[in-house]
Amino acid sequence: MSNIYKTLAGAVILGAFIGGYFWYRSAPREVVVVNQGTGETLRLTRKEEKTTVTIVSVGDIFLHDTNIAAAYNATTKTYNFDSVFSAVSDYFSEADLATAWLGGVLSTTGPYTGYPLFTSPSALAETLQSIGIDVVFRTNHTMDAGTKGLSMTTQILEQNNIAQVAAADTEEKSQKIFIYQKDNLKVAYLGYTYGMNGLPIPKPWMVNLIDHEKIKKDIVRAKQQADFVVVALHFGNEYERLPNAWQKETVQKIADAGADMIIGSHVHVIQPVDVVTSADGRKVYVAYGLGNFYCDQRTRYTDAGVMLQYVIEKTGNTTELKDISFIPTMITRYKVNGRTTFQVLPAKKYIARYEQGQASFLSEANVALLRQTYQDTIQHLSNPAINFMESDEK
Repeated sequence: MSNIYKTLAGAVILGAFIGGYFWYRSAPREVVVVNQGTGETLRLTRKEEKTTVTIVSVGDIFLHDTNIAAAYNATTKTYNFDSVFSAVSDYFSEADLATAWLGGVLSTTGPYTGYPLFTSPSALAETLQSIGIDVVFRTNHTMDAGTKGLSMTTQILEQNNIAQVAAADTEEKSQKIFIYQKDNLKVAYLGYTYGMNGLPIPKPWMVNLIDHEKIKKDIVRAKQQADFVVVALHFGNEYERLPNAWQKETVQKIADAGADMIIGSHVHVIQPVDVVTSADGRKVYVAYGLGNFYCDQRTRYTDAGVMLQYVIEKTGNTTELKDISFIPTMITRYKVNGRTTFQVLPAKKYIARYEQGQASFLSEANVALLRQTYQDTIQHLSNPAINFMESDEK
């Protein structure tokens, strides 16, 4: 066969392959074929595409003076937070997407301060990026350093490839919806906070406040672009372990507006996970409060958080929350050579490691607190009625 015939034959085969592929992608799920000779009916079923996204969401990350001091190296005059998250980093890196709430602002120059106006070293963003945090939702401390702080924080997050949701330093950016895409599945995240502690917001587009009309419009836009919409809310009364009436009312309105899932933070303690029924009959999971993931609040319940693990799956044209569970965490504080050190620990795993002699850095007091925190979280969150239980982590 001459080269020209080989080329033509190859083109025909390739064209047939491509045409067949696109027919397969666009064909109905079930195709009925009738044998004209016998009249026999054959039903050919096409296997639908399936895509899953695994996501981990955690609560508030904000640095008190003690957290900042613990990360400082006086010799190099630098900050490093890697060790703080070393015990939990695998959970983020193994997920497709990871989210957290960022309290305060980031800066490259300081001065670095904790409560009441939080300004944290840019090294925090570097660590969050390195462990696999992809998205941070902004909080009631977004304007702690004014517009300059918002601009600097945005720049630092962008340099570290971390998406910022619920705040923006330009009006153009404020109009964009964060969408994560894996194959043919798109998941959108929207974020809102209750307020700014009385601090001014020079331009309304700089911070997304909880405004039901805005949220409703944003959800409509998001659903035009994505298959699944998650709304992140920074809301509730601080230190209350149960959601208040306003939280429940807000969640119901947002579910009715079309949200597929709602996650929350702010109250500095863990609040329950529940399911609400939307106006159109959908079951919407709501995690009212994921607790503190990293800070230095030390009263009971404030040193606890959870890693919310969930799987979103798309099969054909149907997208749903396929699985959801939690891993209890605790912010552990201990001494190393007389120096205060912090570490976020997955509670169950490190209780077991201590019992096996593999966590000698923990004192008996540390472990007693770890056990108490773990039991508090399990008892408060476990809900077999909605199939929400602790993760079967190894």
